[in-house]
Amino acid sequence: MKFRKILPLILCCLVLSGCWDKVEIDRRNFISTIAIDPGEDISKEKELKKLNLVEPFAAISVKKLNVTYGFPDMSTVGAEKSGSAEEKYISTQAYSMEDAYSEAMAKSSRDIYLGHTKLLILSSDILKHKDTVKEVVDYLQRNPNISRMIQVVVSDGSAEDYMKFKPETENSTQYYISGLMDNSNRNSRIMSMTLNDLLILLSENGNALLPMINLDNEKKEIVLSGAAIIKDYELKGQFTPLELLNIQLLSGKFKAGKKAIYMEGHPIDYIIDGYHRKMSVVEKGNKLIIDVDIDLEGQIGGYYIGKKLLDDGELEKVQKYFNNSISEDLQKDMELAIKEFDIDPFGAREYIEKFKPSLWKKIKKEWDKKYKDASVNVNVDTKIRRIGATQ
Repeated sequence: MKFRKILPLILCCLVLSGCWDKVEIDRRNFISTIAIDPGEDISKEKELKKLNLVEPFAAISVKKLNVTYGFPDMSTVGAEKSGSAEEKYISTQAYSMEDAYSEAMAKSSRDIYLGHTKLLILSSDILKHKDTVKEVVDYLQRNPNISRMIQVVVSDGSAEDYMKFKPETENSTQYYISGLMDNSNRNSRIMSMTLNDLLILLSENGNALLPMINLDNEKKEIVLSGAAIIKDYELKGQFTPLELLNIQLLSGKFKAGKKAIYMEGHPIDYIIDGYHRKMSVVEKGNKLIIDVDIDLEGQIGGYYIGKKLLDDGELEKVQKYFNNSISEDLQKDMELAIKEFDIDPFGAREYIEKFKPSLWKKIKKEWDKKYKDASVNVNVDTKIRRIGATQ
C-alpha cells in the first residue's frame, strides 16, 4: 500500500527532472590556459586589511588580479574546415579569482567551462605578493571544476604575454609549454609540476620548486629556464637548469640527463643511465650532519678523436675526475639551497620524521635553525659501463 503511494512521486521525479544546467557544446568556451598577473591595484594589498568590514562590497572596485583565460575558438574547426582551432583570450581585472571568473562570463557570449584547463601560468610578479598568492591557491584548491592534474609554470614577467605568444612549431601556447615540460622524463634540467603536487607541497610548509619559463621575442621561442624557488608562498629566487639537474640528483627525483668535465682541454660527456641515491641524517655535537651518497652508471657520449679510454688506467682516471667534479658541484648547490634559500627539496626533514622519530621529537621546535646550520657531505661514485662504438 505504501509503495503505491510512493510510486507516483517516483514517476513524477523521473518525468519532470532533467539537466537543469545543460549547455550545448557549441555554446561553451573550453578554457585551456589560465594566466595570472598582478592587477593595477595590487600595491593596495596592505591597505585592504584596513577596510571597514561594515562597508558593503568595499572590495569590488579593487583590482588586485589580472586574469587571462585562453581557449580554442571551436567555430574555426569543423568537418569542412582544415587546421586547428584559433586561440582566443579573455582578460579581466578583479579583486579575486572568483570575481575574475564572473567578469569573464560577463565579457563572453558563451558559457565558460574550466573542466578542460590544462595549464596554469603564474607570473613572477604575482609571486611577490604572498597574501594574494594564498588567496589564489585557496581558490584553486576549493574549485571542483579545475583538475588537479593541470600543469603549473612560473613566467619571467607578464603571464599574459606568454599566453598570447605564437610559437613557431605549435598553434597553441598551452600545447607548446606542456610539450616542453613533458620532456622532463628525458632531461632532468627540466621539471614538471601538477597542481595536485603543488598543493601538497604548499600544504606542508608553503615551499615548492616550480618550472620557470622565459620568453625570447627575437628568437620567437619560449624556453624552460630552471626552477622558481617558492618559500612561504613567495618567490625567493631561481635555480638555473644545471642547478636544477643537481637538485634532482640530490633529491632522488632524477630521471635522465648528462654531466660533463673538461679533460686536457676537451669536454667529456657522461650520459647517465642508472642512478641510486641514499641519504642519512645524524646529530653530532648538537649539529645535524646530512650525508648523501649517489651511485651513477652511464656511458661516454663524446670525447676526442685519438683518445683511448681503454688504455691502462685511463678509464679509472676519467671516473675519478667525474667523482670529484660531480661531488663538488652537488655539494655547492645543496649548500646554496640550505644556507641561502633555506629550503629542503632533498627530503631531509621527511627522512628524520620517518626514520629518526626520536631525533625529530628533539629538534622539531628548532628545525629551521638546525637545518640552516647543518653540515652536508656529498659522495658520488660513477661507473662508465660503455664508451661508444669507436673503440
